[in-house]
Amino acid sequence: MLIRDLFKEQLSKTPDETVLVFKEREITLKEMDSLSNQFAQGLLELGIKKGDRVAAILTNSLEFIVTYLALLKNGGVFVPLNFQLTGSHIEYTLNHSESKILVCHDEFVPTIKGIFPQLRSIEYVITAGEKDSQDGMLSFREVLSKGKDMEPSIHLDDDDIAVFLYTAGTTGDPKGVVHTHFNCSFVSQHWIGAFHMEAGKSLLLVLPLFHCFALHCVALPALISGTPLIMADQYHTQWVLEAIEKYRITTLALVPAMGTMVINHEDFSRYDLSSLEMALMGGAIVPFELLKQWRDTFPDLELVNGYGQTESCPMCTGLWDVDILEKPRSVGKPWGVVELEIRDDEGKVLPPLETGEIIYKVASVMKEYYREPELTAQTIKDGWLYSGDLGFVDNDGYVYVVDRKKDIIIRGGENISSMEIEEVLHEHPAVLEASAIGAPHNVLGETVMALVVKKQGHDLSEEDLIEFCKERLESYKVPSRVEFMNELPRNPVGKVLKRELKKRYFE
Repeated sequence: MLIRDLFKEQLSKTPDETVLVFKEREITLKEMDSLSNQFAQGLLELGIKKGDRVAAILTNSLEFIVTYLALLKNGGVFVPLNFQLTGSHIEYTLNHSESKILVCHDEFVPTIKGIFPQLRSIEYVITAGEKDSQDGMLSFREVLSKGKDMEPSIHLDDDDIAVFLYTAGTTGDPKGVVHTHFNCSFVSQHWIGAFHMEAGKSLLLVLPLFHCFALHCVALPALISGTPLIMADQYHTQWVLEAIEKYRITTLALVPAMGTMVINHEDFSRYDLSSLEMALMGGAIVPFELLKQWRDTFPDLELVNGYGQTESCPMCTGLWDVDILEKPRSVGKPWGVVELEIRDDEGKVLPPLETGEIIYKVASVMKEYYREPELTAQTIKDGWLYSGDLGFVDNDGYVYVVDRKKDIIIRGGENISSMEIEEVLHEHPAVLEASAIGAPHNVLGETVMALVVKKQGHDLSEEDLIEFCKERLESYKVPSRVEFMNELPRNPVGKVLKRELKKRYFE
């Protein structure tokens, strides 16, 4: 079934139940249905047809969710953009996606005005916020007022395109990952089961909605299961702790950086967090030390470590509570609907414990990279998604990610996993966060460099950390250089931008 049909089914059961709490405002399923109907009809009045792209530069907000649900009803294609993009990157993505309408918050209007002459396909800009329509732009309220409270009668098939999700762009230009209505529905129903979503539960959403983790693992499943979603516009650790206590949150979805900040917050012990039943950490590889911290602090919490990619909507593996400590550094087993193999560069399937590229097959694999047929053909072969991650499977079927292919450090011909170095760095009691990159070397090609954020109030020298690593790593893997930073550069879903680190120190 399509998301719009699943939503309608839940609406018939609990129309007056709260499905979203945002900035103290409570939205029922009935209100969400009405708002999305009006916006869907309003977009049709502006000339949007099935398959036309509607982009959005919005922080987490009611308007974001209404826009996506409206497009899932009227056949438009949603293109949510990273709200931290610069003007040139926004211009690139809007032109690449050939979007006809842009929905954005007022704060982004000056940026849009600056690039508007270069936008080749945008016909309307709709602003969401306190201001009314400005400078030829339409307001969100104005478009709502144009639409009737009636679901559009537009035929949609499973294979029709629902969303373009642009990759985080940790290397090169972002790629437009194309997902169908079937993909969104398939993945959302999976996460309802994984998260035990049902009446009486509640989810905290602080992940950015433009990313597939928040969108398809949390927001859409909540909408179609009627599970209340308590949402913040942006991440703030203090707010997370306050909201868990105030709203008696049962389920958290966090990226590792958020998990680190929550459990190390200076006021952590002051809050009543006893309502928590489950926490999923994903979006980036979770350091084992962080999982141990959470397990020690919340011995009764159901803790899940997920692994997946934008290209799978996302879905690949899950490491469940009982195995968190027993299978250190694993990302778990493939979900029941996922086939997974490890292959070498020649395509040969490798046996357990041998490292190669992780490839997997699941029904929610993307349709394509938009306007990138060659890259699509390299990434999807006979239905298998080539992840670009190196890893292995142990004798019990548990998957381990060794590194991204592009992040392997090659020192004198020896391959070194940056993730292995980072795991050791995180073991030091004075280290809050750490990243490892290859530093150029005239003789060896590369050596290991560590970038480290210290915990507040802790002293740590370069010499101390190098000695710590010497006790735990082979000599050729020990960092030859350590730099201390106030924070690591990350994209909004918590992945460290290693290209920014390399640019900062070596370009």
